[in-house]
Amino acid sequence: MSGIKDLAKERSRFAYGCVQSFVNSNNNEKQKKYKGYIRSTPMKVLTNGLGATIAFIFSKRLKSDGEIYNQINAHIYDWLQKEYNKHLIKLDDKKTPEEKSKELTDKIIHLNSLEYRAVTNELLALFNWLKRFADGMIEEKSDESTK
Repeated sequence: MSGIKDLAKERSRFAYGCVQSFVNSNNNEKQKKYKGYIRSTPMKVLTNGLGATIAFIFSKRLKSDGEIYNQINAHIYDWLQKEYNKHLIKLDDKKTPEEKSKELTDKIIHLNSLEYRAVTNELLALFNWLKRFADGMIEEKSDESTK
């Protein structure tokens, strides 16, 4: 039982660090977009599947909000690189961000059904924490307050 609690604690610490780092290095407009993308990702996974969601994030990396999607992709990649997740998927941490994005997409779409479900469940648990911290750290400023 303590192994599960330890993993949950590590997941929460990791998510907190991800959101805190993003908030500290980006303006309010990017923070709001990041929060929205973080909040919508689990529903995309549940509706379309993990493979389609990862492909969607991959396709957005070169668009106008690409740096935000690249950061979300990095959260996923970095979490799956952690020692306690290495049994889920094998990734090479000695790659450029572009190579990591391509590798993650390729690996996810080639998982067998059991591995796919395990990675999906782990990433949904991670995004649960990311959403909580994004909700708590990113303030929604109304248009009224800027007038």
